[in-house]
Amino acid sequence: MLVTGGLGFIGNRLCAALLEAGFGVRCVDNLSGNYAHGVGPAAEPGLRARGAEVLIADAAPEHLRGMDAVIHLAGRPGVRTTRPAAELESANVEPAGRLAAAAALRGARFVLVSSSSVYGDARELPTPEHAPLAPLNPYAESKVAAEAAVTARGGDAVVVRPFTVYGPGQRPEMAFARWMDAVGRGEPVPWHAPEDAARDFTYVDDAVAGLIAALRHGHAGRTYNVSGWRSIPLRSALDLLGSPPVRALPGLASEARVTSGCWQRASVELGYAPRVHLIIGLRRQLALASFGRLAA
Repeated sequence: MLVTGGLGFIGNRLCAALLEAGFGVRCVDNLSGNYAHGVGPAAEPGLRARGAEVLIADAAPEHLRGMDAVIHLAGRPGVRTTRPAAELESANVEPAGRLAAAAALRGARFVLVSSSSVYGDARELPTPEHAPLAPLNPYAESKVAAEAAVTARGGDAVVVRPFTVYGPGQRPEMAFARWMDAVGRGEPVPWHAPEDAARDFTYVDDAVAGLIAALRHGHAGRTYNVSGWRSIPLRSALDLLGSPPVRALPGLASEARVTSGCWQRASVELGYAPRVHLIIGLRRQLALASFGRLAA
């Protein structure tokens, strides 16, 4: 089993879960990301100790040798990224196409980890996988292009679209990590969203379970939402951190107002169901911090 981006936020927990399930794991990561404590370079010794093969490199077709499946997580993340489109093409689109082509030639299953951001401000909520794609930012556009590059290669390819993944190890620039950092410093939390914004939050271990379910049960050529199965107002999520004061910042046209993933296809075809409620997941994320408590 090849996992690209396997030392990152989702990737390191995915590799650990695959090892626990009895898979042999080859983890490839170029360590170009922005990492929380315990993730990225810090995750490497633990995965090696558990039996994973870990390579610090850009993911390439030769890494598929001896592998019967690939879960492709590697890329440049972030709906707020200011990276040029050419860099996103080079990091998010071209490698996905090359690896998918190599997997198709070898008859290996290929799971592309895309993003719910491809839907943009979806007109249909909850949003089914067949909804029109309407990306609002260059990152989302690169994910749409990566999906097209993978499906064009044919083979045994599956696309997964996770919705707003959070939990221990979350990247420092993501909302909950930024909010918790601000709370810990006794500062107002940064707030970009409109007052009625809502998100379908997915705990990281649920996202991992969804990826493994797609690996095992996904139908070739199909796309699957992996989400928390409920859309929660951002203000309600913030209240779980003790209703801290906010520092209002300019709104971002690059982000959807509301996200909500339709659960039916993943439930029926993958047997996927989220297990971790937001309040429990936030407690686990906060447990790694030295401050704060959740509201009662």
